[in-house]
Amino acid sequence: MRVLKYIEPRRVEIGEMPQPTIGAGEVLVRVQACGVCATDVKTFMRGHPHIGAGAVLGHEMTGVIVEAQAPGWRIGERVVVAPYVPCGDCLYCARGQFTLCQNFFDASAEPGGFSELLRVPPRLAQKGLLRLPDEIDFTLGTLVEPMACALHGLDALALKRGESLLIIGDGPMGLIQAILARALGASPIVIAGMTPGRLALAARYAGRVVNVAETKLQNEIKTLTNGAGMDKVIVSVGQAQVAEDAFPLVRRGGIINFFAGLPNGSRISIDPNRVHYDQITLIGTFGFAPSHFARALKVLTRNAAEFRNLITLTVPLDGLEKAFLDSARYEGIKTVAVMGET
Repeated sequence: MRVLKYIEPRRVEIGEMPQPTIGAGEVLVRVQACGVCATDVKTFMRGHPHIGAGAVLGHEMTGVIVEAQAPGWRIGERVVVAPYVPCGDCLYCARGQFTLCQNFFDASAEPGGFSELLRVPPRLAQKGLLRLPDEIDFTLGTLVEPMACALHGLDALALKRGESLLIIGDGPMGLIQAILARALGASPIVIAGMTPGRLALAARYAGRVVNVAETKLQNEIKTLTNGAGMDKVIVSVGQAQVAEDAFPLVRRGGIINFFAGLPNGSRISIDPNRVHYDQITLIGTFGFAPSHFARALKVLTRNAAEFRNLITLTVPLDGLEKAFLDSARYEGIKTVAVMGET
């Protein structure tokens, strides 16, 4: 079968791999579409400490079951595939902290989403495989995974109706967060970024957009909130300076979520008195639990038109290298690799 292999920074190749074979409790999925994630782009551009040469990238996957040895699943069913699920047995799972699971990546779809076929192991078939409704096409269904991550991030902020939210980042995740936050009743929603095309779309979902290349964000937030700061802030840009700059933007008693991962070795400086006297809460979120994945599919099904605008390009497997480069230049919003019907 054809796959896209990561070789080294700025080099990928279309190659062949043996078709996966499945055993008891497993299913085989023919991939129809797989979204391009920021992690894929970062790996392509500069490598990844846990991803070696020959790995198949991609984890926002939809497809059709072509072989099934797992209870409850049949050939021909349309599915969306989670890239991981918690084990349910470790210390963190016992405490309900599923995204800290010690065995999170032990059960993954193989070899990766940028391939023609996927082996879905038993635990993933039980907890991380969902039927895709007929009204959701395969391309749109790839948004379930990033939406699940966004839901986890907003849940951790304990975002309530009528609370203000600042989203720092105008990329796909920031825009998804804005759509979800608006549905939760957050107001006002502010999106800060520096890509004019993305900010133009962001204006559909946020009460205010701020181009930080032209305007000082701190001044805008001070004016908007009469100097108080935002109730909640989510940092969806993986840059240490941006994370550090979030602290003056949140009100006393507010919460900041470091949603985007930062490069290894990153350091930031904060005023501990803001944490102590102003009772600022700093959190981080990563990934999602099965409950977020299921909720994301329900939200997508109810609001398909809202999210469809985010997909600006579809490419075949051999178009992914250019797509990675374009994404690194912030061109477009969300790119999806299409291996079958859309």
